[in-house]
Amino acid sequence: MHTMERVIPSKIIVLEAMKRRVDVSHSKHEYVASLLRRAEIGYRGELKVDRLWNEMTVPTDAFLLHSYETRNDIGNLHQMDTLFVCPHFIYVLEIKNVSGYIWYEEEKHQFLREKLNGEVESFQSPFDQVQRHSELIERIVERLGLSLPVHRAVVIAESSTVIGPVPNEIPIFHAIGLRAEVKKLLLKYSNFSLSGAHYELLGNQLLSLHRPGTYVPKFEVPPLRKGAICECGRGMKYNFGKFLCNCGKKSKEPLYQGLHDYRVLFNEWITNRQLREFFFIEGQQTASKLLQRMNFRTRGTTKNRSYLIPEEIWRK
Repeated sequence: MHTMERVIPSKIIVLEAMKRRVDVSHSKHEYVASLLRRAEIGYRGELKVDRLWNEMTVPTDAFLLHSYETRNDIGNLHQMDTLFVCPHFIYVLEIKNVSGYIWYEEEKHQFLREKLNGEVESFQSPFDQVQRHSELIERIVERLGLSLPVHRAVVIAESSTVIGPVPNEIPIFHAIGLRAEVKKLLLKYSNFSLSGAHYELLGNQLLSLHRPGTYVPKFEVPPLRKGAICECGRGMKYNFGKFLCNCGKKSKEPLYQGLHDYRVLFNEWITNRQLREFFFIEGQQTASKLLQRMNFRTRGTTKNRSYLIPEEIWRK
């Protein structure tokens, strides 16, 4: 089986950086923190379901595409939790990691859950999401002149969740049932299969259309702190190749973390001036030496040179 491994969602990466740089006294700090917590819960649920895929026996020529992202004809992003493709069918999965009692009010397109404490929360409808994604996959298949069944389902990662009234059109089940559902589809379509050439065409087309997007907040971004930030939360000062904090901590890591945050929140390219302004470094030559030591890819002439901050400059 050809597997595209799941990546940390850009939403988590952006919100983590933002949380570090929104002042704790600002009213938006807790809002950003809550969005981050919800995104992390969802990601943990996706990883839980991924482990079940790893335990399954499926056709060796299947494609298992986690965190699959592409765009439709008008540029709208489709983020699919898991896309399973084999010569017999395609399976589009939306994974939800919610606990408590869940149900769906179809006439309102409203997905609800009641916590143990009685509080009721509304979520974006996973049924509408997976329907939207599967319709896009159907169009991709049709444009290639192929015919292949496309199925969709909502998978609940939390085993204690109680599933209440939901639509009959789109299956919803606990993750533990994934193996059985895949087996059912393999048996149902055992006599149907794309030819080798057509299946290769489909697989190559789906892979070529994978375009990871970058999370853009839908709320007004509050003022963000500049500079290197110490583990204690204080700002640090640059001194002879390292950053110093009043708490006594001395380290180069806050430089890499700061560059990571700059790349995520502002721009992947940074100039000498922008580096100085962001990290409060005095002296153009000091900043120039620092950038040269990091050996970043550059563009432009000496006067307006920009440096490309690598995606893997820092990892938590």
